[in-house]
Amino acid sequence: MKKMGMCSLRGWKGVLGRKLFVFATILFVASIVYFYIDFPLKISNRILENGYHQHEDDVYNYEEIIQKEEGQAISFNKSSNDVIVFVHIQKTAGTTFEKFLVRYQQSLPCKCQAHKKRCNCGRNASNETWLFSRYSTGWVCGLHADFTELVVNSCVQRVLDKQAGHKKRRNYFYTTFLRNPTDRFISEFRHVQRGATWISSKHVCDGKPASINDLPTCFDPRIGWEGVSLEEFISCPYNLAFNRQTRMLSNLSLVGCYEHLRKPSYEQDKIMMESAKQNLRQVFYSDYYTQVKKR
Repeated sequence: MKKMGMCSLRGWKGVLGRKLFVFATILFVASIVYFYIDFPLKISNRILENGYHQHEDDVYNYEEIIQKEEGQAISFNKSSNDVIVFVHIQKTAGTTFEKFLVRYQQSLPCKCQAHKKRCNCGRNASNETWLFSRYSTGWVCGLHADFTELVVNSCVQRVLDKQAGHKKRRNYFYTTFLRNPTDRFISEFRHVQRGATWISSKHVCDGKPASINDLPTCFDPRIGWEGVSLEEFISCPYNLAFNRQTRMLSNLSLVGCYEHLRKPSYEQDKIMMESAKQNLRQVFYSDYYTQVKKR
């Protein structure tokens, strides 16, 4: 095996710099498309056929709010009751995009203070936020909350109602970043090697957080998983890095929450995949920001 010398290291830094420039350019162009082009979302009227449910006395009814006739388009209105909800999947360039949303785009300016991570993205005099994300509302639904936590368990609605002081109808525009699964998995492995664990994630499903019995950890929480080998990383059956994008975009209630990790089966994987695909077609809107290379 060849050793990497100083010249190779300098070359590597140069390549990284070029990649970062290309990455920033892609985000800039994507943001223009995102906010200034009237990107339609075609939504069918079958949102709840996979079992989403709300309490009868809730003001908010997911099906009633977003169901439209097939072919009818919906556009985001910053001065109305519309809210963008960003589903942040680990290692998909979500952090960079969220920072851009609150600090650098001009269409929907947020008020940010130096050395403060979170910004005030209130609209007009009401000060109700138009953006539900890490750098606006924070991780109020849990660290890297997934579709099941945000939508199926109605966390977004409950949080915004609590902040407003009353129940209110809103139009939710869910969006996310997707990435090549192999690249994303390797990036997550490297991130865990550096010490990341996301141990504080709640993994709420069917109205309750996952217990240690529901979702065993792959490491001792007191020690962490820093420096883990690739062999050990891929050997743990409870490693959430596997199939993370599909799982975080699907309705986990359809597969018994995290039962699919203890008793994996082709049928459960198929249900999750179909659920994620349906949600992307019917709930999420606009383009997928893929092919973003970030490690």
